[in-house]
Amino acid sequence: MFLYNVTVIADSDIHGAMREAIEQQLRPYPKTIVRLLELVDSPHEGITYCIHLYAEDEAAIEQFQQTHLHRLQQLANSEYAGKVLFFDSKMKYLIDFSE
Repeated sequence: MFLYNVTVIADSDIHGAMREAIEQQLRPYPKTIVRLLELVDSPHEGITYCIHLYAEDEAAIEQFQQTHLHRLQQLANSEYAGKVLFFDSKMKYLIDFSE
């Protein structure tokens, strides 16, 4: 099991539009698989969002990247150049205490 995190830092003047775009891309996923969070007390300027994808395998992460993340990055580059920063991380669960 993997947790894939995408952190999106958006300038304050466009964060609402970026959040709407993120929500639109995430709609097809059940809430148990994908979650959208807002970082509280972020050290960065602007608004920081985190997308969490719970994935069975790395193929599911690659599918998400190609289908949804790529679209968000294209939108950011074309509509909000220089106003949105993406970075991601992939983590593998070692112990799941929820079981």
